[in-house]
Amino acid sequence: MKIIKPVIVLVKPQLPENIGLVARAMDNCGLEKLIIINPREKWPNKRALNASANSKKIINNVKFFNSLEEALYDFHFIIATTARKRYLQKPTQNNTNQLFEQFPSNKKTAIIFGPENSGLSNEDLIFADLIFNIDTAKSNSSLNLAHAVLLISFSWRNFFFLKKKISHKNKLNNNKALKKNFIFFMNFLKNELEDVGFLYPKTKAKSMFENIKTMLIRASLSESEIKTLWGMIKKLRK
Repeated sequence: MKIIKPVIVLVKPQLPENIGLVARAMDNCGLEKLIIINPREKWPNKRALNASANSKKIINNVKFFNSLEEALYDFHFIIATTARKRYLQKPTQNNTNQLFEQFPSNKKTAIIFGPENSGLSNEDLIFADLIFNIDTAKSNSSLNLAHAVLLISFSWRNFFFLKKKISHKNKLNNNKALKKNFIFFMNFLKNELEDVGFLYPKTKAKSMFENIKTMLIRASLSESEIKTLWGMIKKLRK
């Protein structure tokens, strides 16, 4: 079975040097694809290129997106990393072996990292299937961005290659729809709920819809299930 390597996604990275070091950490572990969402510094950036050392090929092939939502369209599974409690009702994990046992190795997976100063926000985490926290000492739970990427990238390599262990007991739905289909459905659903006055009062509309998204993310919907829900709502509206 062919193993599809996860893609590293950096949301609003601040320091170009960190981006270069992330590329180097990825290359050390055999990962190749890097996505960046709205970096603070202008791109291309010489400091990032210099920091990447012999991993310039990753920097030169970086893909850019204006929004995280758009960047996630072509992925089946999303792992979000954070050291902060965001009080979202999502599965959480801090054991890398258990983490990679849950994800099919033949599906497209993105691993998301937040800005250096604040980490991922609730809005960034909303489409994540699972939240991962690196288990650090309580005296200091904050990791440098490149260090965090290196730890997870090495753990992935260790699990799938060094131990020669491939999971066949993943807990998530192998037929899970691409995030693009899920996002399109959620946009449709939001418009319908707004139109019928369900998302009321307006002051609570955002949190109400975030709860609905989280609930449906946990359902790990397949394409056919999304189509069924879409059709049901259209019929009810008629």
